[in-house]
Amino acid sequence: MKNAVEEPEAEVGATEFLTRSEVSKLLGVSPNTVTRWAREGRLACLVTLGGHHRFDREVVEQLRKEQYREKQDRDDVRAR
Repeated sequence: MKNAVEEPEAEVGATEFLTRSEVSKLLGVSPNTVTRWAREGRLACLVTLGGHHRFDREVVEQLRKEQYREKQDRDDVRAR
């Protein structure tokens, strides 16, 4: 009889975290801006034991969508 090795199930809804560099590229801002937003509380993050910021991908994507909508609104107003 073979030994069955069960693979651990992936957590449902597991959070994917991004570095400040990854966030800066997604949002089109500098890494220093990302850190400043985190310190000001404008962008939620976790801080590792080593002092590095980690950002929830879903939160960053939501902010990215909001920035896009705001830009579209400004462009629409200018086009009038």
